[in-house]
Amino acid sequence: MDEQKPKSREEILAAIKAKADAIRAQRTTATAKPEAPAAQPGVPGPTLETFVSSLNAAGRPAVTPQNPGVRAFGSVNSGVELRCASAEEENLRKLLGGIGVYQNPVRGGAFQIDYRYYAEAKARLERAGYLVEEDEFGPLDLKAWTPLRGGWSKVKE
Repeated sequence: MDEQKPKSREEILAAIKAKADAIRAQRTTATAKPEAPAAQPGVPGPTLETFVSSLNAAGRPAVTPQNPGVRAFGSVNSGVELRCASAEEENLRKLLGGIGVYQNPVRGGAFQIDYRYYAEAKARLERAGYLVEEDEFGPLDLKAWTPLRGGWSKVKE
């Protein structure tokens, strides 16, 4: 019978290092990206605009909306209620979390945001591909609202 000579510590470490190097090389070739073509002078390359909020701190881009319809209702409590399909709720949290949107505790499937931040919320939603339909069930018209007209801050003339 052949007796196998026990391997020395150095031989074991060399074998482990060689195996680790082979795994790293395999991962590198598997994840290597093909080289992008050189940009033409004077033509800007593709850009991706990301929305960063407290719920989207890593700046992850929002997912393309599957149901792009969002209804915005002006209300009597100086807030705007945003309603969307339930599949889009996580996307709205990512897009609008940093400007004060919160789940409406009374009306399920709706979000609430202050009038002061509605213009920014609408701009973010439209940049992400949503279609915002405005309506009102209160005295304030969303299209014409300004801080001087009403809301939480009243300005005396």
